[in-house]
Amino acid sequence: MPNEKVVLWKWIPNGDQMRDLEISFEQQNPDIDLVVQHIGESEAYFQKLSVGLASGNGPDIIAMQVGANANKYKSFLEPLRPYAEKSWGPDWKSRFHKLALEQSAYSGEDYRVLPGGITITPLIFYNRSIFESLNLEEPRTYDELLHVISAIRKSDPALQNGIGIGGKEGWACRDIFMAIAGQIAPGKVYRAEQGLVPWTDPDLVESFRWWRQMFEDGIFDSQALERALYPYAYHDFNRGTLAMLSMGSWQLSVMTRQAVSGFYNPNRFGLFPLPQLTEGTRRTATATVDVAWAMNRDSKHKEAVWKFIEFMTTGEGQRVWSNSLQVLPSATGVQVDRKVMAGQMEEKALATVLDYYTERGIAGTRELTNSDVQQKLFEVLQALAAKGITPIEAAKQMQQVMDRGAPFKNTN
Repeated sequence: MPNEKVVLWKWIPNGDQMRDLEISFEQQNPDIDLVVQHIGESEAYFQKLSVGLASGNGPDIIAMQVGANANKYKSFLEPLRPYAEKSWGPDWKSRFHKLALEQSAYSGEDYRVLPGGITITPLIFYNRSIFESLNLEEPRTYDELLHVISAIRKSDPALQNGIGIGGKEGWACRDIFMAIAGQIAPGKVYRAEQGLVPWTDPDLVESFRWWRQMFEDGIFDSQALERALYPYAYHDFNRGTLAMLSMGSWQLSVMTRQAVSGFYNPNRFGLFPLPQLTEGTRRTATATVDVAWAMNRDSKHKEAVWKFIEFMTTGEGQRVWSNSLQVLPSATGVQVDRKVMAGQMEEKALATVLDYYTERGIAGTRELTNSDVQQKLFEVLQALAAKGITPIEAAKQMQQVMDRGAPFKNTN
């Protein structure tokens, strides 16, 4: 009798990570043939997913993002709570970190998605050799960041100035802005999305002003709005022509012992969170369930799909993927082995990330829950950076989106 075939579409895990996961899953489930299709980066992935699900030709297993995207595709997704209760019992929620499960419930307490791993943004990765050659320290304040950028600019005209962000894509702009707002207007982005405060709140306007000011001060590289993070800005960072690049904790995956035999140069990168903007603010980061796992409601192989979701959320797949550092664990029973890192510099980078995740607390979520609000935020941030609108105009445009319709409400 042939094995039961289930199809997975994804943008991550990446090739090597997915190969290891596929082998492990099929060893544990020899009666299941896992067919993996890598679609591309996340934007291309969700474009194809929209067409596939609408036409009835979507995959059995769906890699998903919590928040806006999970809500957008909710009607195509099978509720997973009954499967969780059957497999893990009434106390099943204790298997997950609170933050991860809260975000998975954005699309309802019936849990159309379950968390596959956490990522933290924004993190500013820097070229260690450039910093050391100029005797530069990791900046902790905005003034120190200005000094670092000035020193790099003066040192070598061939180096691209400022921090690369890949701002051609709205999500990259959002990641920085959420950290700004986490300092200037703690919690207010989320309250504004819920309709509890207006987007024209002075603290939110000030957050928009800071975003624009950072462009005017040369904090970001001159091509910030012209290119995507992947592959363009990332390529320049890897070849050493861009000294700093805003990414997320997933970049730790190329700083492991296993990765150093590939394209990563050992002990090359360090990282720091967005510096303190003004006295009295707290440096913050955001966290999200970067990939959640979902089941196509129309799948004819639901029990097999559930086995994969179980494997990736609380089983061996969660341990394997977390130790690749593409994601941080979302399951309570899984811990990252710091010795997987390539060296002391890399261990320090991991320690910084884990400190924000477990000790300092997270300012909030990376993703918004309302897709219209999030898309508008992408647009106004890009327009602000290009000086097409003012901070108050950005705030008013955000409020207009809210005024056109009620914000998304979680439903059971």
